[in-house]
Amino acid sequence: MISHAILVILSYLLGSIPTGLLLARVKGIDIRKTGSGNIGFSNVMRVVGKDRQGKILGLLTLLGDMGKGALAVRLGLFYGNSFDPFLAGLFVFLGHLFSFWLRGRGGKGVATGLGVALGLDPLFGLLICLPWLILYLATRTASIASLGSFALMPFLSLLWERNHSIVPHSLPQGSTLLFLIMAILVFIRHRDNIARLLSNNENRL
Repeated sequence: MISHAILVILSYLLGSIPTGLLLARVKGIDIRKTGSGNIGFSNVMRVVGKDRQGKILGLLTLLGDMGKGALAVRLGLFYGNSFDPFLAGLFVFLGHLFSFWLRGRGGKGVATGLGVALGLDPLFGLLICLPWLILYLATRTASIASLGSFALMPFLSLLWERNHSIVPHSLPQGSTLLFLIMAILVFIRHRDNIARLLSNNENRL
């Protein structure tokens, strides 16, 4: 059994790894000073992804941020009790938003949050990724896709758990609360995007 304290610290430090910042430096770019200033997939792809290498770096940012979310909750599921996946998911997410390595600054949490969902239950995670993909293809606007998918996340979690006798997978204890907290924080992090959407000035990827 891994202790709660160790799991929280490991998850937070894992979430704190600024994947996009590190990968953008391959191109000699400080992603915090370019584009929207965000360290996540959308800004990396928009700023760095102007050639094949840049697009690969953007996709690696997405996979890295999702991967750290999934890895943390898998550790919680494997080593801990029924409440540990909630702690792991929450603190890896907070680590991405408030990175230790960036002195409390960080990303918006979308890819890491999707990774958390995939780690808790891969089938449910795919269900959450589907509205993101549909909204993005329909609008070509990452913020709309992100806000829409995270708004649905806690409601889909409730439906998922109520029908666990039909669905061959189930989410760990506290998952719906975790998704609600992540959704609220994602909306807070996207407040500038929401303002631009309302004024019809939002950037497209």
